[in-house]
Amino acid sequence: MGVRTYFSNCNYKETGVDEQPYGWMGKILRVDLSSGRIEKEETLAYKEFLGGRGIAAKLAWDGLGPSVRPFDPENLLIFMTGPLAGTAAPSSGKTLVSSLSPQVHPYEWFTHSSMGGHWARGLKGAGFDGIVITGRAERPVYLWVHDGRAEVRPAEDLWGLGTYATHCALRARLGSEVSVAAIGQAGENLCRFATIMTETDAAAGQGGFGAVMGCKKLKAIAVGGSKAVLLARPEEFEERVRAIAEYMRTPGSWPMLAAEQPQRAPQYGEMRQSCADNCVFCCARYYTDVPGVVNPQARYSGRMFCVGSAFVGRAAGEAWNLGFEAGFEMKSIADDYGLNHWEVLKGVVPWLIRCRQAGLIEDLNGLSLDFNDPRAWAKMLRAISLREGPGAALTEGGVRAASLLELGQEFIRPIYTAWGFANHWDGGPRNGGSGNRVVFPYWLVSALQWAMASRDPFNSGHDFVRDVTMWAPFTSGERGLTWEELGAVAKALYGSAAVADPRSGYADKALPAVWHDHRSALKDSISLCDRVFPRLFSRVTADRLPRAGGMEGHYFEHCLLRSATGLELDNAEIDRAAERVFNLERAIHIRHNGRSRQDDETVIPYFELEENWVNPVLGERQKADPVKFRRLMDEYYELRGWDPKTGRPRRKVLESLGLKDVADELEGSGLLP
Repeated sequence: MGVRTYFSNCNYKETGVDEQPYGWMGKILRVDLSSGRIEKEETLAYKEFLGGRGIAAKLAWDGLGPSVRPFDPENLLIFMTGPLAGTAAPSSGKTLVSSLSPQVHPYEWFTHSSMGGHWARGLKGAGFDGIVITGRAERPVYLWVHDGRAEVRPAEDLWGLGTYATHCALRARLGSEVSVAAIGQAGENLCRFATIMTETDAAAGQGGFGAVMGCKKLKAIAVGGSKAVLLARPEEFEERVRAIAEYMRTPGSWPMLAAEQPQRAPQYGEMRQSCADNCVFCCARYYTDVPGVVNPQARYSGRMFCVGSAFVGRAAGEAWNLGFEAGFEMKSIADDYGLNHWEVLKGVVPWLIRCRQAGLIEDLNGLSLDFNDPRAWAKMLRAISLREGPGAALTEGGVRAASLLELGQEFIRPIYTAWGFANHWDGGPRNGGSGNRVVFPYWLVSALQWAMASRDPFNSGHDFVRDVTMWAPFTSGERGLTWEELGAVAKALYGSAAVADPRSGYADKALPAVWHDHRSALKDSISLCDRVFPRLFSRVTADRLPRAGGMEGHYFEHCLLRSATGLELDNAEIDRAAERVFNLERAIHIRHNGRSRQDDETVIPYFELEENWVNPVLGERQKADPVKFRRLMDEYYELRGWDPKTGRPRRKVLESLGLKDVADELEGSGLLP
């Protein structure tokens, strides 16, 4: 017997009475903003794609036509959680947002981003694993999802507000326990790097999905409810959660625990805080009542983490110097507008600084480029978010703005690694990028990941280059591992000690690139933080491999997934499911954009520039040898079973992953190798 569920702005929809599956809530919500139609479908129809990023890729393959563009009503905007979201799993508050991206250049292809906070728990509490949004509302609206129901409500009174005011208004209207994902003025004005913000400072940053919401006239999605996630083996799950959490708090599980890191501004009540559920790492810092500099009457409170600290300037290694108070104020203003910090701080501003240093411009049509002056920052952030004056060009992002303005295009290559995204964990060229300190040969792994990615790959790919760098003797000294210990771990994980050898050059670097591409797809699909998982190195154990509660550290995710869902999949089968996700995403890019090896190789010129930081063991700066790097790409394609000539998956690989229908469609279009 069916249950009649009423949704505002749509007809009755009959749904079957199904037992809630373990880990999942069992339902995905579909909302068409053009027609007002709202429907539900079964999550488990997609269980072979694990959740989150995987299910989003399947939904896009099935529902996105090759001719659709990011700002078309037919574009899908997908919010997906995974089976561990809403549970006690450590650092499990991740929400994946996927769509055609207005930020990606030159293709605007399908990609993904993620955000922390408690929104994923709120969505599952409302009874849903995900939301798929299509169409475009005639007037501004917000979506209210609660207790198994959904309503599209008017939002004219919210349009024009920043993310902070939008959150406050909806929580006052709907209840203080409600979680909100909202856009600011940047998203409303279709800034190509506009974010979707939740809890004021956790963001789906890269991708420009705030602009996709703005184009759909969707101001916010509020979620809430009291439904609980059912677990297949709750006692086992709890034991495993405790063991992993206790291990992660143990000195020696990381070169420097978050609690050991020095304070930045204790006068503002600085305290460690997480950005998501059940975090044991707490890499964010919360500050209270920081006085404004541009707006001295204002007081700002909130979290600062990741690239947000770069607003401060020189103390964070940047070319400007605002100081803590002004830097925190600019971070808060950018969050309120809904602007992507990384694009502003690592892309647009470094490009403008180089243009000014080269004498190409003194200001930008009246917009000051004195980035030691916080007032210049405030005016620029406003101009971008509201498309005022020269801000209209900057709204397009650095790569497009340089072309539109015919200004400083020669500075774009050293700043933007690929796909319209500024450098990130890739060795950053000298006098160019300043993303993260990583040296040759480790950035060869980054280079492969950038080549094969659909965006900046390090929303989910911090693993190898970050961890090897952090554990290396030249970074952490006695807190880290010896080269022999790093090599032994690399041998156990990837099958080659050369992977971690600082003198190894190009040897075996394709092995960790493939391994971590799969692990990234897994984390993004089951809802785990990319900065916490997987665990690779340790000083706690004799063999330097993490271990807790009888579990191997690099399989913590797998163990939690099995206990939560009851899925009887061994480690290899779970890894194959992640490989399925990665291959399906590649197939989407092939079908929609004709992606091939020729596209992948467009990253090579960036890595042919001399690296920013020097490997102390080698003693001199390195750069990519294009011949050797192309051979490394050959190794990567062969490890995947892709055709090295075209960079496309072979039919045999797709069929082995259960993607025969995908292979058939690609072959029918002449797109298989």
